[in-house]
Amino acid sequence: MADLTVTNTLIAANNTQYEPTGNVATVDDADATQKFIITPTKGEEKTLIRITVAAVHGTVTFSVAAGPFWMGIAAKTGSVAQAKTSVLQLETAKYLQANGTIEITFTPALGKKLKSEHVLTVEVDQLF
Repeated sequence: MADLTVTNTLIAANNTQYEPTGNVATVDDADATQKFIITPTKGEEKTLIRITVAAVHGTVTFSVAAGPFWMGIAAKTGSVAQAKTSVLQLETAKYLQANGTIEITFTPALGKKLKSEHVLTVEVDQLF
């Protein structure tokens, strides 16, 4: 599993148009997982994580690692259906790691590939 460092998109001002930075999965082996490493620079109320599964090869599941601090009790798990986009807003006290990152591990549908078959993309939007 190769970790992928996510590039955040900063929305710098009101009344602006922006193009989010898409961070596309790089792992292209069947059934291989990939961890996306997010480094938020804004508070949880100003950070959105957008997950897109572009193709129609099944559902991708994810697990957000629990943080090591007192609120980090359990991982947050979920899924994104094929040809859909989901948005997460996380309470950083539960999921922030000691190094200031958030770790999300994605798992493809059985026998599928995150990069070429799911075209998994993660975008992190941060408000000013």
